[in-house]
Amino acid sequence: MKEKTIHLPGLAATLTLGRKLGQLARPGDVITLAGDLGAGKTTLTQAVGEGLGVPGHLYITSPTFSLLHEYPGRLPLYHMDLYRLEGEGDLENLGFEEYI
Repeated sequence: MKEKTIHLPGLAATLTLGRKLGQLARPGDVITLAGDLGAGKTTLTQAVGEGLGVPGHLYITSPTFSLLHEYPGRLPLYHMDLYRLEGEGDLENLGFEEYI
């Protein structure tokens, strides 16, 4: 697995990167985001969804309470919020392996 840290200077850069990631995504790709509350993770995910062709009427929101939202597009987008999970057992209960 390749890991890369990218610091984005603002909203325009965030949207540009997200759209490009969505356009370049291939089956089996996993993109993980880490950052503080309000850092722009959901904004980036919205742009990834745009790049994947998620229909505009399906507004991508943070899955804080449900843990997982699924959106159709050129490839399905599985938006997961894993910060409340306490361990690998919680990942198994969520069915994480089925999505990757």
